[in-house]
Amino acid sequence: MLEILPIKLLSNNDALIFGKLNVALGKLARAGLPVAAGVAVTPPELHLKTVLEHFDFGHKEIFEQSLNLVKREINSTPVPEILAKEAGKHKQFFLSGKIIKSVKDLWLDLLGIWLDQVKQRLWKDGFYQGITEDLDPQVVIFVKKPEAYGSAYFDSLQDDSVISVKHGKLRPDDLKKLDEIVMEANKKLFIPHEFEWVVDGGVKLVKVLQYTPPVILNAVKDPSRMRDSNELRDSSLITQNDRKKSAVKVFSGQPMEDCDGIYIASEKILDLNKPKESFEDLLWKLVESAITFPDLPILLKLADKSEGMGKVRGALRLLHQKSLLDPLLDALDFVRHKKNLNNVHIVVPFVRSVEELIQIKRELAVKKLMRKNSLQIWMEVATPENIINLEEYLLAGVDGVVLNMDELIAHFSGFDHTEAELSFYKRQVGGLLKFLGDGLKLLHKSKKRFLAAGSIVLYPEVLDFLVEKGVYGVVVERYEALPVRDLLYQVEKKNIFSLGSN
Repeated sequence: MLEILPIKLLSNNDALIFGKLNVALGKLARAGLPVAAGVAVTPPELHLKTVLEHFDFGHKEIFEQSLNLVKREINSTPVPEILAKEAGKHKQFFLSGKIIKSVKDLWLDLLGIWLDQVKQRLWKDGFYQGITEDLDPQVVIFVKKPEAYGSAYFDSLQDDSVISVKHGKLRPDDLKKLDEIVMEANKKLFIPHEFEWVVDGGVKLVKVLQYTPPVILNAVKDPSRMRDSNELRDSSLITQNDRKKSAVKVFSGQPMEDCDGIYIASEKILDLNKPKESFEDLLWKLVESAITFPDLPILLKLADKSEGMGKVRGALRLLHQKSLLDPLLDALDFVRHKKNLNNVHIVVPFVRSVEELIQIKRELAVKKLMRKNSLQIWMEVATPENIINLEEYLLAGVDGVVLNMDELIAHFSGFDHTEAELSFYKRQVGGLLKFLGDGLKLLHKSKKRFLAAGSIVLYPEVLDFLVEKGVYGVVVERYEALPVRDLLYQVEKKNIFSLGSN
């Protein structure tokens, strides 16, 4: 039996009948995004099955002949009354990239799509009971004067939307609008998708598709398997251009190709003046990063909202401001427990005492976010007190530490590192590096890894020190991630030579 429902009315309860992706399109429509008017249509499974049973598909010699007879009989089926009622008041329809100008032609095209799916199953497995089950429901869009259509998705590696125009042309303002729609739609759905669109009195979404992140092949092909000299020549170019690899990991604040992990500072995203919008932004970035890079660690630093040196901030503010902590806990709960994205881990920011760390861990435990093999809890080291009492922090239970080098030198030397006129103090790193020595030895003894973050990390003296002390990774800005790989390679090479000479 054919079933039809307007797109805007599709809810989670309809997912089994009309499909999850079509339900996602309905969700976007109800959320206020520009989704074209239309209906979702299920295939007439029983009718298709009844027709197929009357023909012989057991011999390949008569397969095509039988299929042609099936198609002829199915196409003679009159337009269902329910489809005529829903679509009869409209003159043009958009279906799978095609403009259709009558209800009769629409019905024939729908039947053609479903019959093609049946044909693929017949070729693959032959005729079997249930061959017409679970055919894809189709979305029929009502259009008036379509000017262009195509598809679009957000590519996290390029940090930009990729828009494909299959027919017509897009005006610059339409391109900008479509980019905004794709970003907003992904936030609403929490997981990146690909979208089909049409320009018909404005840009409108017409379909939601699964999005598969592009696979990046870094490996050089085996010369013994190459077919000709051209391929061998191309391989030599790949070898020459291959980036240097470093033992020290590179963590980027933005999802990108050449990184070993993502470090998300939530205070840069979460805005207490825009709680709903910023929460969706944070959730979207978490999910996007975790799905795009399933094999990389995603470290979420809980928000460190600072109002200046000596003010309430970091862990203490999280403990006393539920409006700041609760959205972070909700985001982690959603990502870890509902989406099962187990590569997302936690960093506790700006801790002033062991008691603060323990209390934050208790708050996390309420949401079942405890330390285990699949969930790491790291601690940001931002004050000299953290270094002096490092052993106590390790006993309280952390999987690693993140040295915030800018905060450390500011509190060690007594200046506000956010003030531009005092930035020359950042160059005076000698005392801080001596101070950190014993703490880093303790980390190695305890087999705990440490990351280093901050603008002074890439100072030559600081980077040499960190590499020598066995830093696990450095946290850098997106624009620094690619060149820092070569820099780390050179520092590691120099460090190895100096050890050999000694």
